[in-house]
Amino acid sequence: MFAAATPLLLTIAIGLAGFALWQQRRFDRRISAAELRRLRAQLDPHFLFNALNVISELGYDDPEAADRAITRLSGLLRRSLDESRQQEISLKAELDFLEDYLALQRLLMRDELAVAIVPDPQSQHARVPAMIIQPLVENALTHGRPKSGGGRLQVTTAREGDNLRIEVRDNGPGPNTGSPPGDRPGIGLANTRTRLRLLYGKNARLELKNGGNGGAIACLVLPFREAP
Repeated sequence: MFAAATPLLLTIAIGLAGFALWQQRRFDRRISAAELRRLRAQLDPHFLFNALNVISELGYDDPEAADRAITRLSGLLRRSLDESRQQEISLKAELDFLEDYLALQRLLMRDELAVAIVPDPQSQHARVPAMIIQPLVENALTHGRPKSGGGRLQVTTAREGDNLRIEVRDNGPGPNTGSPPGDRPGIGLANTRTRLRLLYGKNARLELKNGGNGGAIACLVLPFREAP
């Protein structure tokens, strides 16, 4: 009788183990989703704080430019709220938001910023995390501005097989070679790496490296997935 019961007990044990594994994965997904919401919520105040600081300084000597900047900022925040419920959007929508953001930055920097956005047509409909490029651009503008002369920024995208590559290149002093590879100070890069890990695991990465002719290149590699 004991021998006959053994297969039943084994089946029950396997079923309980499978249920426990399912529950654990469900719990992990909920934790990841909560962390992603926290990281997204952290982005907007961080961006807003920096923008308002610069607009405040601009208001002392150029009130009209400050007024235009506030109008541009309100439009950005409206778009950010529209996309706040989505973890992923199309690359085209992300680049449209980035163009508006850089238009605001050029206004704040008195047009001392040259910008080039060079998208690969084959990558326009790829799915990317919402507001994933803006922290890289903000990091470049904060830490990658040259000591003299105007700043230059280039954003390129390309499909490479099963991956999407996004690069943000500046003409500043380059990453600090005395620091661990790939790290400049700031919340944006750490936030971005955490979002990538939660969304894609080991299938995505963010690297920061020296440009061939000076400056830095932030390289973002994601799995290529078509947006609906």
